[in-house]
Amino acid sequence: MKNRNQRIAFFLPSLNIGGIERVFITYANYLLEEGYDVSFFLCKKEGKLLSLLNTGVELYDLGNVQLRFSFLKLRKCILRVRPDIIISGGDFPNMVLIISSLLLKQKTKIVISQHNYYNEESKRLGWWAHCTCWLMRKMYPKAYKVIAVSDGIYEYLRTKIGLSVNKIVKIPNPINVDEMIKESLEPIDFSLPMKYLLFVGRLGYIKNLPLLLEAFEIWEPSDYYLVIIGDGEMMTELLEKAKKMKKADKIIFLGAVENPLPILRRAKLLVLPSLSEAYPTILLEALCLSIPVLATPTKGAMEILQNMEGTNLSSSFADVEEFAKLMKKSIEEKIIPKQVKEKLQFNSIENIASLIQYEIID
Repeated sequence: MKNRNQRIAFFLPSLNIGGIERVFITYANYLLEEGYDVSFFLCKKEGKLLSLLNTGVELYDLGNVQLRFSFLKLRKCILRVRPDIIISGGDFPNMVLIISSLLLKQKTKIVISQHNYYNEESKRLGWWAHCTCWLMRKMYPKAYKVIAVSDGIYEYLRTKIGLSVNKIVKIPNPINVDEMIKESLEPIDFSLPMKYLLFVGRLGYIKNLPLLLEAFEIWEPSDYYLVIIGDGEMMTELLEKAKKMKKADKIIFLGAVENPLPILRRAKLLVLPSLSEAYPTILLEALCLSIPVLATPTKGAMEILQNMEGTNLSSSFADVEEFAKLMKKSIEEKIIPKQVKEKLQFNSIENIASLIQYEIID
């Protein structure tokens, strides 16, 4: 029998816009409806995604503290609240949670989730990336379970981090189809062009946005716009690059948007030019809304789009001409509803939450 009295907690720095934050909110809202006692431990009780969280989920503020200074406050919160299970996501939050829970006498299961690799980014992070991987090899085995969000992440944890297969549980990112469709129908309080391509994501090096900008510059149709949703460390650099382009007046940066789904629903094509993706939920959302997709051949994109008609994968991460040609081809594609239905059934919150309940909670 499932024990609905169990206390499930999630640990994150904040609820600012991000993929892990959205996944955990989806989990939390569903588990609350299933009768579990659900809470969030936040370093800072802030973020645009707070409004998406069910009011029945209890929030614990660690005191507006930065993640790297949260060890003792998190430990005290665990001792006070005494959750049966606490789940974190992201390399550094994972390690903060594990260190904070060391030598605890109470039986709180520490569950961490891995959502990214250190392949392409390690070239830029240098020694710090290698230190992080070393810490992961030392710390991750101390967790009760480690969630891998894709086949690629599963192999990464097994081969690069050296985790036992008994520690790893593959649980892809969930999608709540009913809620997603409802959110996509919300009104937009600003005007958008009639025809546009769309990118949604963090504006960082790994997203490879210069490829997209350069491909859009040489793309033949002149009546399309490029809309970019997101914020990040490369925002200023990308804005400067876009200003120097011939199509500068057709490139729109919207910054971070709390709910990008109404904008996605109106797009003619979703483009994802990343150098690395683990399991990008935005691709599932585009498929659900019957929006054609073009992506670079990251492991995550290939896993989601495999044998999916109406989608395209480039063969390169740097060939601007190829990407531009595929953009033109992709806007004419049609998504097959039957294939999408099968994919979404696998990734539905009901199916994924049952995995969480079976593999971790119950």
